[in-house]
Amino acid sequence: MKEIIKVKNLDVGYGDNVVLENLDFHIDRGEITVILGQSGCGKSTVLKSLIGLLPPFAGDIFFWGEKIDYFSEASLQALYKRIGVLYQNSALLNSLTLYENVALPIIMKHPDLPEEIEREMVYTRLSQVGLLENRDKFPAELSGGMRKRAALARAMVLDPDIIFCDEPSAGLDPITAAELDSLMLNLKELFDITFVVVTHELRSIEAIADKAIVLKDGVLYYFGPYRELFSLGDRYINEFFLKPRGAGSL
Repeated sequence: MKEIIKVKNLDVGYGDNVVLENLDFHIDRGEITVILGQSGCGKSTVLKSLIGLLPPFAGDIFFWGEKIDYFSEASLQALYKRIGVLYQNSALLNSLTLYENVALPIIMKHPDLPEEIEREMVYTRLSQVGLLENRDKFPAELSGGMRKRAALARAMVLDPDIIFCDEPSAGLDPITAAELDSLMLNLKELFDITFVVVTHELRSIEAIADKAIVLKDGVLYYFGPYRELFSLGDRYINEFFLKPRGAGSL
């Protein structure tokens, strides 16, 4: 597997408060890496740091072998051209139709793109998530699962190499969550997309995870293949990740 993200000696937090220290891990192309841990352990903090919403206190983050300068607008814009983000609660704009929501990244980053090319890009992504016939509907007219799929289409519309997902299955019933998991797996296989997923939903984790990043007490507790978690015999892993197996979440 080709390394696509490398994190070295990373410290992140808010204000003067360091939440996580000395993180070291890498993410390989074409895999789904899940970020796990108890509530409040810093899962979303790591995600925010990776996508540039929270510049690190210390350490380095490399994408495709290039160090990202999170205080440089040019460096961030170059990064944003190659990643997509599925935000928690979908973050669709209620005043825009589904088509307009998905087209938004195109309009923002390529305002001079011909309308016919924009339409083709949006229609392609909506078709891939099964929502083309709903393109003229507004978010309030969509179910929770449809809104998540719409947000995924928007995250994919510029053909990113990596998609970051913050609690993609949160608030979904088990059947709808399983459908979203299946969609992510299909997109990974078809387009070699790399996913980084923050989640606490055990069913989703077991369905999609190739690698796991486990956080505990402000540090990286485990990084490696997800399936190897179950052979560690570790008390913390057993207590918080094995006992609830078959339940809906950790």
